Amino acid sequence: MKLTQKIHAGALQFVLFIGAVVALLLMAFILLSFTHSHFDNKTDTYVAVVKSADFGMKAALKIPMALNVETAVRSETDIPVAISVKRDFWGVFERRTVTTSHGNTKYQKTALIGGKDKQELPALYVNDHQRPVILAGNAMITGTAFLPEQGLKMGNIHGNSYHRSSLLFGQQKKSDSLLPKLSPELDAQIAKLTHTNYVPEGRVWRSIQQDGLQNSFTEPTAIIRDRIVRLTDVDLTGNIIVSASYKIIVEADAHLQDVVLIAPEIEIQNWVKGSFQAIASESISVGKKCELYYPSALIVKKKQVSANAGNASGTQTFQVKPAIYLDAYAKVRGMVVTLDDSKQPQYTPQIKLDMESKVIGEVYCSKNLELKGRVNGAVATDGFIALEDGSVYQNHLYNGSINSTNLDASYAGLLLASREQNKKVMKWLY
Repeated sequence: MKLTQKIHAGALQFVLFIGAVVALLLMAFILLSFTHSHFDNKTDTYVAVVKSADFGMKAALKIPMALNVETAVRSETDIPVAISVKRDFWGVFERRTVTTSHGNTKYQKTALIGGKDKQELPALYVNDHQRPVILAGNAMITGTAFLPEQGLKMGNIHGNSYHRSSLLFGQQKKSDSLLPKLSPELDAQIAKLTHTNYVPEGRVWRSIQQDGLQNSFTEPTAIIRDRIVRLTDVDLTGNIIVSASYKIIVEADAHLQDVVLIAPEIEIQNWVKGSFQAIASESISVGKKCELYYPSALIVKKKQVSANAGNASGTQTFQVKPAIYLDAYAKVRGMVVTLDDSKQPQYTPQIKLDMESKVIGEVYCSKNLELKGRVNGAVATDGFIALEDGSVYQNHLYNGSINSTNLDASYAGLLLASREQNKKVMKWLY
């Protein structure tokens, strides 16, 4: 006898429903697992691409690279990442841009590059012209000093004689008759930027909005150009060049970050704060209590002058404007550089650092330096000069101080020929 049991349709529907739910859950789990796996792979790829940028920058600093040419760097990651590095200049700073990619993942990183001594940074280098360096007043030199064969001697200016226990608080070495050379590429770059006919390339802005201008280094350079440019109550940040055929004036309420100023004359008024490069062919003046943050640069490459221009004496000597002047309590973190190819003897200061002014970095002066302030870092000069009460004191360091031991060990600065094989990142850009 057979017993037949009927199964209700509702039970079948429930079974089908449960099966569908299980199938959906399984599909969701598979999709979630795939998503996690894909995300992990994507994350690993992105991390590898980003890390490769740092690797590419370090590797590129150790190999010779031509300017304005992309150079491939071999990757050392498990994931094949393409690395290329381009080398050019931003103002007087070397700039390197690393581009890394893997598939659709791409990353770019840009840095300013400076030179660094392989050994201890010297405090002073004075060209040997067969005459000693005379110290007077509160002058003080701390660190290694490259000096003429006659070395250092005590002096006296209007009753202010040198009074310290030692002439040099550091090691003394012999200098040559020429300053340490700039790298040929930097020398050519400065000559290019200070040439009368130089016109920067980029997108010209006829006016600046009230909220200022910010321009990434991944974008074309923004150019602000006129005969006279007065920067007042404006914020300028990034990949921007301000160019004037006559003069640039920076007022205290202007805020500049990483921009480049190019003009025959540049006037930085009292209380200005920022980080920028000022490049001129005539003069740069920095007002009282200005503070320029690292890495800033003041560069003047003088034009050729007539044979009599350097022979000023008497009252006329005191009226000649220095190529670079730092007023009282002005502070510059970076480099202060003047270049002059004139062979004529000069009896005026090419760079003048007034009392209580300060440079944290380097001063490079191809002619005479009048140092009344302080340099925490290095000074390289053809000679010192002091103008006091109508008298000219040649190769006298009066009241100024130089101390290379106070400079941060991570400092990277001027691209000298001797530093070509030892370059470091000064700052990462954006």
